[in-house]
Amino acid sequence: MARAVPGPPGQWLIGDVTAYQSDRLGWLATNRDRFGDVVRLSSNVIAVHHPDLVHQVLAQTNHAYTVDNGLRAGRRERLDQQAHVAEWMAVRREIWSAIADQLTIRHAERFTARVTDELTDLTSSPFDLTQACRRLLGRALTDFCAGAEADPSRLETLAEAADSLFGTALQALLSHEGRVGWWPRPHAREAVRANRHLLDLLEDLIRRRLPEGRPEQPRDLVDGLAAGVAAEADLSKAVSVLRSVMFASHGVPGAAQAWIALRLAEHAEMAAAIAAEPDADDRYIGAFIKEALRLHPPQWLITRTTAERVLIGGHEIDRGVEVLLCPYLLHRDPRFWRDPERFDPARWLDTGQPHARHAYLPFGAGPRFCPGSQLATAQLTVVTRLLARDYRLKLPPVSEVRATTNGLLMPESVTARLVSIDPRKEVHA
Repeated sequence: MARAVPGPPGQWLIGDVTAYQSDRLGWLATNRDRFGDVVRLSSNVIAVHHPDLVHQVLAQTNHAYTVDNGLRAGRRERLDQQAHVAEWMAVRREIWSAIADQLTIRHAERFTARVTDELTDLTSSPFDLTQACRRLLGRALTDFCAGAEADPSRLETLAEAADSLFGTALQALLSHEGRVGWWPRPHAREAVRANRHLLDLLEDLIRRRLPEGRPEQPRDLVDGLAAGVAAEADLSKAVSVLRSVMFASHGVPGAAQAWIALRLAEHAEMAAAIAAEPDADDRYIGAFIKEALRLHPPQWLITRTTAERVLIGGHEIDRGVEVLLCPYLLHRDPRFWRDPERFDPARWLDTGQPHARHAYLPFGAGPRFCPGSQLATAQLTVVTRLLARDYRLKLPPVSEVRATTNGLLMPESVTARLVSIDPRKEVHA
């Protein structure tokens, strides 16, 4: 027999939403410990904490669960969105998987040269850590997608359009205005305009690339996509894939890099180990990045909406209920990790898996697993290695840094200084 979902009494109609919004992570942690792995926040929102149940929700996304993107509202529009999911997923698999690996390698080579110049510019004066990292990685994504574009101003316009879409869509999601079809949606309207603007820019970019013919090796994602365009339908699919990559991959790598920088500054011996590691060997730097993503997952909260009546942990959940999944708490749960609050890259170097099954998901899981995870990891590897080898970071301890959970998990108001290392002085030091 299905059981009712337990949770704090809260208030009439809105449940415990007021308390949750005042301290999201605190509310989730406290009520997980009090009520268990499935907790009621309000009549139409629940939180799920056990890794097996989290995996169940993510694995059934696109069928039993949908993903809200901030551009739609109400049940009718969610159903309309779900009707096109299968086609969109097929396009993503066919086009993205065919060209992503080779492009990532070419991009990493080009990106290394460009990011070196940008890091050098940062040594001139103090800067906001999160803003600098988001700009650095945001421009890296633009380079991957359209780096062969000869006009730098077009690339800057494209990067700004992607940033605008990410910001407006995030506000629409945070406002929850799309959960009621008749409710005014000012944030969603802004997101729709930003989305249309980005789509127009991307379509123009691909159309201008078509007459150039197919290069022997694609220089960027636009080259790879343009090579498969033979009709208007192909163009529409190419634009859809390009937009999805720019939107889905935007923001997360920059937030991750900010946390990685803080950890590099705090652990000089680990930074030295990364600097000493040959470029061809990513074992230790890979472990360092995994550990930073464990303790500081930018996507600290993942949401899904039930598309039908489902059973979660013995609880029957109606259609239209929002399900909150929290990688941040999952990654720090002592039931599934050894010494979870300790920053320890070595846990990833031991034989065997350092966590319980399904307890690590920095890029999500299931059919909506982030397609740009390999690209993001490659970019983080390039920047982290350069920071560890060629610079010293002056940053406060992680324990003194306040994290914002208003969207992505990001360090808030952290002033950084970047000091270039003279290799000759290092040798004689």
